Amino acid sequence: MRTTRYHHILWGILNAMRNHFLVALLSIFSSTFSYAQTADSTRYTTIHYKGKALIGANDEYRSCQFNLVNAVDSFLFIQINVAGLDIGRAMATPNNILLINKIERKYYEGDYSFFQKLLGFEIDFFTIQAIFNSFPFSIPEGVHLSYQGEMGADEYPFFKTLTGEYERYSLELEVKKVTFNDIPEVSATIPKNATPILFCDED
Repeated sequence: MRTTRYHHILWGILNAMRNHFLVALLSIFSSTFSYAQTADSTRYTTIHYKGKALIGANDEYRSCQFNLVNAVDSFLFIQINVAGLDIGRAMATPNNILLINKIERKYYEGDYSFFQKLLGFEIDFFTIQAIFNSFPFSIPEGVHLSYQGEMGADEYPFFKTLTGEYERYSLELEVKKVTFNDIPEVSATIPKNATPILFCDED
């Protein structure tokens, strides 16, 4: 099957990165989401938070640290670290997404259509943003999702943990520090001589 081939491609990349962070996360949440609000649902315009994640796929688990920066409705940046080593970055905007594997010096740059080929359902920037900010959306059948705890200033209460399960994927995300309306400069630069990942159709 075409989808199986795409799974092998990206699983290979992420396994080299020693985690399944992006694919597992996106696989938990499908195109049947209908988020109600984005920027209007909160009083903050930017958010920056750090934490750790435990990702499970096919009974294999990977842990990592992450650094997330989101300018609401504009861009979402994720940096992934293992043992202090910067191993991967992602930069998403409403129109495009860039995924960088710094270990193997490979990257994907393009629109969100490859998620349809890879996972069998559509996903876009605003769905990803809704997940990471706990914006309102409906959860499809078969997905178990929970936001727990509360941290941040009284003005902007925010979740401490996000857990999700869907079929063979699981996610446990713990937020350690959150900052509102004050984000650092971020960059997602394709490494020199890096190889593009091409998702080509297969007969």
